[in-house]
Amino acid sequence: MQFKCAGLKELLLEVRSLVATPNTDVTWSRFKDVDEVLECLDLCIENLRLGNKSALGEIMFLFAPTGSLQEISIASGWGNEFIEISSRLDDSMASID
Repeated sequence: MQFKCAGLKELLLEVRSLVATPNTDVTWSRFKDVDEVLECLDLCIENLRLGNKSALGEIMFLFAPTGSLQEISIASGWGNEFIEISSRLDDSMASID
């Protein structure tokens, strides 16, 4: 059964494009390298595309305050962009049916 993911895929794609930029620093995250972050984001995107609600827990974990994506964003110089995307993600999560 499909569920309405309210723009989550697009938000994940935005974050993915930021992570994929040169000089991304994953030192303070749970990931060993950028490829691992991209793999995780791609898996979340694919699970959303397939209508798999189990992806929501992983997405919330990734976007949690002081979570891996926030740490990466701060270390990589796009912390403000991440906060804006994270705020939109919170709004999208609230509208999921």
